[in-house]
Amino acid sequence: MNEKQKPSEFATKDIYLATVIKQSGIPIIRVEGSGGRGIFIFKQSEKIEPLIAKYFNSELRVDPKALFEIWKSLKSMAFASIGDVR
Repeated sequence: MNEKQKPSEFATKDIYLATVIKQSGIPIIRVEGSGGRGIFIFKQSEKIEPLIAKYFNSELRVDPKALFEIWKSLKSMAFASIGDVR
């Protein structure tokens, strides 16, 4: 947990995991820049831990088109948070 993160938040630098969390309907609070990378901060939810397990065990079934749209959006947010305009 970083100094700005609260117990009611979940943070990850993994954009792919962040994409899955966002697609599952968990609200994103903010994106912070850290060392040239974005940190995705979500509202804490009891759904996150099971999602992480399913993600790493290749057990997720998702809509690929929606997944890629969310990924592109999060990528843009990460670049904006670190001041990299592409």
